[in-house]
Amino acid sequence: MKPSDIDRFWKDTVNELKEIALDPVLEINLALSGREFTTYNVSLQSYQNKRLRGWYSTPNDIRPGKNAPAILAVPGYQGNKNIPIDLVMSGYVVLTLFPRAQGESIQEWDLEEGTKLTYHIEDKYSYYYRGAYMDCIRGLDFLQSKDEVDHNRLGMWSRSQGGGFTLATAALDDRLNVAVAEEPFLCNFPQAVKLSSTPYCELRDYLAEHENDRDNLLNTLSYFDSLNLVSNITCPTLVNIGMKDEICPYDTIMPVFNEIPGIKALHVYPDLIHSPCTDFNKHAIDWINRYL
Repeated sequence: MKPSDIDRFWKDTVNELKEIALDPVLEINLALSGREFTTYNVSLQSYQNKRLRGWYSTPNDIRPGKNAPAILAVPGYQGNKNIPIDLVMSGYVVLTLFPRAQGESIQEWDLEEGTKLTYHIEDKYSYYYRGAYMDCIRGLDFLQSKDEVDHNRLGMWSRSQGGGFTLATAALDDRLNVAVAEEPFLCNFPQAVKLSSTPYCELRDYLAEHENDRDNLLNTLSYFDSLNLVSNITCPTLVNIGMKDEICPYDTIMPVFNEIPGIKALHVYPDLIHSPCTDFNKHAIDWINRYL
């Protein structure tokens, strides 16, 4: 069930983030740079004063006085993410950002206990994904702070947990002009908590161990469920589903896609497991080119 105060909850959360200075620090990373682009190590201050790390990659052919469209990319549940070099080579500025307790950002802070899906799940104000969603919005703050970025041409494309982050970010921040949510995670929790596949099984097992608190835990999840957020999306949104995907299956994604208003498209692949898809990548790049 969609909480009656969900919009107020997220509006207040975003306002709290706005009170925290961005405080960006950049340092060139020659090992992740190439002849046609330059990559910088970047760190940012985010929600609850957690520090984030990532990589900021810019094409070398951006002319003085000009700016380029930008893409935010974030990792899947394992926390790993490579720089999407193809996008940089196509002329996009890219921020590859690691939300708190993931990838490069683990050097700044890690979970004291539990998993991302279960961390402080008893309290919506302290649940892991409250801060993680704000970290993605902080990524947009950073991109809009850069002179070489066209502030009116921001996109986001990520897969799995990153796809869930993409849907949440598009729902919570109308600065995104285009979104690509590839095999999105964090969708339709009432169905997802029944799954035995990793990592949704973390929720299934946790709820089974805390049966007396089940209603409260499901209430927390309802604030972070893309199913209850995506009706606020205003940008063109592209989604895909693999019919053999047991990690982010059809029954979790399809109800969410149905709730997205406006311009949207869905690609369904009958034989796709939870895996990158070359065909979808081509459609995703075309989608981004069209709307940015």
